[in-house]
Amino acid sequence: MTCKEAIEQLHEFLDNELGDANYTKIRQHINMCHECCEKFEFEQALKKVIREKTQIHGAPQHVLQSIVSQWAELNEERSRPKAPAVEPKGTFLQGILDLLTLRPAYVTMAVLLPMTIIGLAAYLAFFRPAEYSPIVKVAAERHDSFVNNNMHLDLVSSDSNEIRRHFQNLQRSNLVIDVPECNGHEMELLGCKNYNLDGKKSAYVGLRGHQNKISLEMINGSGMNIAKLQHEFYKGRSYYFGKHKGYNVVIWKHGNTLYSLTSTMDRKGLMRVASESILSYNK
Repeated sequence: MTCKEAIEQLHEFLDNELGDANYTKIRQHINMCHECCEKFEFEQALKKVIREKTQIHGAPQHVLQSIVSQWAELNEERSRPKAPAVEPKGTFLQGILDLLTLRPAYVTMAVLLPMTIIGLAAYLAFFRPAEYSPIVKVAAERHDSFVNNNMHLDLVSSDSNEIRRHFQNLQRSNLVIDVPECNGHEMELLGCKNYNLDGKKSAYVGLRGHQNKISLEMINGSGMNIAKLQHEFYKGRSYYFGKHKGYNVVIWKHGNTLYSLTSTMDRKGLMRVASESILSYNK
């Protein structure tokens, strides 16, 4: 016997209105089917409660008939197989329209957040300013200390010939540096000092020319990367440049030596000083 057949004879079974054969089949089915057993026990308990309450309170006959009739209809509806749920057409589209109508703030965030992420990624990949070589930052900070008289320079002289003597002494003490020749008529040596930059020996020279203090630094810079800096070709030489703390830094290379000029002068002025006043030294 199937569950459907047993449920259809539920009330007859509970009211003892079935023949012995059918009664025995339903009883065997109930004993084996947990789901049907629960339904039969529930119906039996409910009929018992109704019977007891009506005996105590004396419910009218038409009320009892109405209860029995409605309960039979309910059971019949429950016993019918349920049709599979079919999602109405256009539910997805309607959900989007509802979201646009009822949740404008969420929609705005959903649109702007990806655009912001994409824009930031594009900026970092294509438009972020190139990172400066360490020489730009260090050169600007040393020049700032020099301008504000916080840097103690080892030599101070207004003798133009002292510049040449100083460069010659510099080369004897630091053979890796290719020391330049300086036009002493336009440049005045204010002092000098030995330093290092990124573990490489460097010589720092403080000059005054064209009413500006100028820092010249010479570094054994064969391994220093300046390729990320902007550059310009000027009078037969490539100059690299950067800016830090309001100072312009112009850098060029000769052999294995890296030179930097730092000042408040504009970039063109510093390149002119480098090309006209600070000349390559010939051994």
